[in-house]
Amino acid sequence: MPEDPSRPPEELLQGLLYTHTRANLNTIEAHRALSKVEALVELLVERGVLDGAEVDERRQAAEERLRLDFVEKGMAVAIQEHPTSKYEVENAVEIDCEARVHLCKAACCRLTFALSKEDVEESVVRWDLGRPYMIAQTSDRRCVHLDGATHACGVYGQRPVPCRTYDCRRDRRVWLDFEERIVNPRLDDPDWPRGAVEDEDRS
Repeated sequence: MPEDPSRPPEELLQGLLYTHTRANLNTIEAHRALSKVEALVELLVERGVLDGAEVDERRQAAEERLRLDFVEKGMAVAIQEHPTSKYEVENAVEIDCEARVHLCKAACCRLTFALSKEDVEESVVRWDLGRPYMIAQTSDRRCVHLDGATHACGVYGQRPVPCRTYDCRRDRRVWLDFEERIVNPRLDDPDWPRGAVEDEDRS
């Protein structure tokens, strides 16, 4: 079988996985250093050396600057860690997707999430090279593995944990009333709040 030219070579994927793992370790160490700074600031505030409200205002502004800088430089690596293999995850949620997909239009395949190391090493589920290791999406923000005509998943057997455990029934971004089959009318809006799988609104 000829190789898919749209897929990066295995050696590149493994090299990127190593590089991003090292970057993540560096980020962890940076956070440890920041926690020490936070502790020091707290002590100084408690002793009246610094004004707590002013420090917090400055901290929030600095955090936002750093966050934007990390994202721009590709340092914000996202990867999920699960205690068990995705093939051992028991999905207790049974949803008749086939009977409802004409209503929800596979909205779940427009949500974002990070892959696991297991996903990356399998080299089946594709991730966004510009946002490691987020699920790859098309230009219209749909999962690259979604068949636009049938709404079927092209990697169903190897689908990641979030795809196996996501419960759309309680996500008001998709259903205003699951039982009555009333979808959120904003599903057709180009600015529909896709967000992350774990950001579901359960209210």
